[in-house]
Amino acid sequence: MGKRAAEMLGFGFFGIEIVDQIAREQGVRRELVAGLDEHVRAAIDRWVGDGVRRAPFTETQYHEALLRTLGALSERGRVVILGRGSPYALPQGRTLRVWVVASRPYRRERLALVRGLDAAAAERQLDREEAERQSFIRHHFQVDPDDASLYDVVVNTETLGIERAARLVARTFEDRFAGAEPSRGRAAQPAAARALQAG
Repeated sequence: MGKRAAEMLGFGFFGIEIVDQIAREQGVRRELVAGLDEHVRAAIDRWVGDGVRRAPFTETQYHEALLRTLGALSERGRVVILGRGSPYALPQGRTLRVWVVASRPYRRERLALVRGLDAAAAERQLDREEAERQSFIRHHFQVDPDDASLYDVVVNTETLGIERAARLVARTFEDRFAGAEPSRGRAAQPAAARALQAG
């Protein structure tokens, strides 16, 4: 849906590409960054503090690099960003914050189909990913990702379908920022941030 909305708006789309950018910036293997991407270690491990570990790339370092990357994309403007805390990190006045939702059975079926899992494995994977994402966002952004007031629009891809949901997001973005005057040329144009936290 995010990619389709980006196509409709003529914007760039950034999802997992952000992980690749951070890996290049930090000079570390992509696998090290991908392991931290929107995922967290056990809560007790985190509270011990990244400073006492000898890990080659810590969660705190990832978060700092993530904020720098999101900031650079925001300054560039004309982008759709998939998750990665973008709705909570980017300037509210220049960002359309979208919460994409669908029922749990629908998300479980989609996950099973995309990753080739049976129903039980898909259920466990969904539980794990949701818990990790929630923990990451609560810890680093101090917000409840299920608080609908943090978003400008909520779209249900199960009932609307991908195309209609993308069209709704693109139209809403255009309506909200119609006639926006960039203060510093193209770099000041709004960015569209999309959150993948599904309720």
